[in-house]
Amino acid sequence: MRSIAFTLLCFFVITLAPSRAADPFNDPLIKSVQERHEKGVNGDEKEVKALMTDLEKLTKEQPDNTLLLAYLGSTYTLRSRDLFFGPSKYHYLKEGVKTMDAAVTKSPDNAAVRFVRAVNNINLPAFCNRRDIARTDFQTLLKQLTGPTPPDLDLETKQAIYYYAGLSFYQLDNKVEARNAWQRGLELAPTTPLAEKIQAKLSKVKS
Repeated sequence: MRSIAFTLLCFFVITLAPSRAADPFNDPLIKSVQERHEKGVNGDEKEVKALMTDLEKLTKEQPDNTLLLAYLGSTYTLRSRDLFFGPSKYHYLKEGVKTMDAAVTKSPDNAAVRFVRAVNNINLPAFCNRRDIARTDFQTLLKQLTGPTPPDLDLETKQAIYYYAGLSFYQLDNKVEARNAWQRGLELAPTTPLAEKIQAKLSKVKS
């Protein structure tokens, strides 16, 4: 009897306990890649080259990990940024865009994959013609966040999506869309460090 009672207790504890969101950006490998990628974004050319080599190997070992593939594509564009004008610069830019697109094509409903491409694309030069793609990505992401089956993302990641979505919309002079995205991001968590940045952006678009 005691054994049965204990089993039932465990069942109810497991069933009623809130499930923790499995945010893909919390995966130890992805966290490491993200941190190294951020160093590259901030101008560390040595890290860009090292990360590119490591991601090329990792994506071969884990062909189904489309988030790694998206980061590889983004890293290719960082490598392009660091090179002088010439064939190699164009090659890495083209390869980067192609690789990110392949990642999204393979996992169109993966919010993390689409987010990596979207953030990368708003930072590419205008002549790359990727800003409309970024806007579409963010519109898709915002629909996912408010849909019946939202992706498993932490509050921090969700707020980041709203923040960068606003940047994307503002970049294309869609101030109403930008303001709406930022307001929703601010309402989500009004006291975070990112919320301060959102508030600063909102002050520029309030009518």
